Amino acid sequence: MAGCAGLSLHQVSEALVPATIGAAVDNAIEPNDAGALLGWLGALAVVFVVLALSWRFGTLAIERSFNFGSHDLRQLVVERTLHPRGMAAKRAPGEIVAIASSDADRVAGLSWLISGGLAAAAGVITSAVTLLLISVPLGLAVLLATPIMLLVMHRLTKPLESRSDVEQSTAARAGALATDFITGSRPLKGLGAEDAAIARYRAASRASLASALKAIRAKSAYTGASTALSAAFLAGIAFFAAWFAVQGTITVGQLVAVVGVAQFVQGPMTWLGFLSVELARKRASAARIAVLLEEPEAVPAPEAEERPTAAAASAADLALTGGPAPLLELRPDAEGVDFPPFTASIGEIVGVVLPDSTQARQLVDTLGFRIPAPAGLISIDGRDAALLDPLQVRSRVFADTHDAVLFRGSVQTNMSVAEAPLDERAMAAAAVGDFISQLPQGTETVLTGHGQGLSGGQRQRLVLGRSLHQRQPVLVLHDPTTAVDTATEAVIADGLRNFPDKAVVLVTTSPTLLAICHRVVVGGVDGPPETGTHRELLAASAGYREVVGS
Repeated sequence: MAGCAGLSLHQVSEALVPATIGAAVDNAIEPNDAGALLGWLGALAVVFVVLALSWRFGTLAIERSFNFGSHDLRQLVVERTLHPRGMAAKRAPGEIVAIASSDADRVAGLSWLISGGLAAAAGVITSAVTLLLISVPLGLAVLLATPIMLLVMHRLTKPLESRSDVEQSTAARAGALATDFITGSRPLKGLGAEDAAIARYRAASRASLASALKAIRAKSAYTGASTALSAAFLAGIAFFAAWFAVQGTITVGQLVAVVGVAQFVQGPMTWLGFLSVELARKRASAARIAVLLEEPEAVPAPEAEERPTAAAASAADLALTGGPAPLLELRPDAEGVDFPPFTASIGEIVGVVLPDSTQARQLVDTLGFRIPAPAGLISIDGRDAALLDPLQVRSRVFADTHDAVLFRGSVQTNMSVAEAPLDERAMAAAAVGDFISQLPQGTETVLTGHGQGLSGGQRQRLVLGRSLHQRQPVLVLHDPTTAVDTATEAVIADGLRNFPDKAVVLVTTSPTLLAICHRVVVGGVDGPPETGTHRELLAASAGYREVVGS
């Protein structure tokens, strides 16, 4: 409100400047009255002071509204993206960044658009009233010509509206590709796919450039047409005002006022004509934000969340103290599920072998509550995970993805929980000490670009170290040693034995890791699921030997 009032007062003051000058010409300069001239100069000074101050405070108020609005929209996008129940549709990081930045800023700019539109309307109304007081025909001409010009300008904005929407969409796609390719630069080089990635980005970039050029051409055509219309309007008003002055209908001062007001009103009328273009662009951005915010949850909320009962609490207590109740249980009777059944209790290391990598990822994502778990599939502390809140599940189970990334920040902040001191036991088990000691600032070394300056094995060990620092009693690790050498893998395997306070689930086909498991569960091989130690399964199961080897 304050911003609208400030800008409106600014426009009214600007419209009054030529009127005040015209009055000074008729009432002070023409009669050669020095006293009256000083009075009118004082009035003009007051108008300019009001004009300057109203612009200052109005702009500050709108800028404040814009910044808070943009921040709030970004917060909504980030909160939706990081919601515990996730999003059903997978979006590229670059696309989310574009929505949270340019689209949020564009929608927040509605404060500028509304305030500017109302101020322009106030300027046009003030100009029309001024002209009516000077000459009724001239005032009526402004009042009648304004809606006609707005209608014509609105028609001219149609091509610009559609091209602006295409420009934003193609720019978002190009930005998403750039972010994804930069993040995955190492895998692309490893696959030898740099040329294909460059060609794909070049095509997206050229499409974005072509769309931007079309939008710029449409905007230029619109600006030229609106300027020509406004100039024709101004010329018409000036011509008739001069004609009336020659006829003696209006005075010289009134002629000065009419020409000045007509020249001023060109700006507000152009702004009002451009209003529909900006509204169209903001609607497109608002639609993209709305689609993201309304995205269905990847893990739908149950009709009623289960509350812990006394029996469940007792089972949890037993599990935490290493009692007979399993902390985590994957039940075999869940309909439509092809995972092998298993349990994990505190102090146990359980191996899960799934030859199908897609199925292995699905299991880890299900245990991490990133995809919905069918009712009855997973039991945590004796409770059905499908009936629990994601935060409840994740407070008990930590299941990071195999391709987890590092974040910008120091090694310390990437591995520790809430910047707590690093756990020497976790550091040793992740085998990170040897290369961290060689970094420029050790654990205070800042990682950039998702740790792209490190080797694949070093990044994987840091991610493992981060997992081992988690406080959840159940730790699910998915192939945590695929990028390290055999000697380092043996060190890691030995280090994983030193977590008697956790239930560790290893989803892997690595014989080195499976050899340290108390129990190995095999699924996806011909026949029913098998259970036993690594040695027992090697001796008894041909399918296990084929998948794991020796």
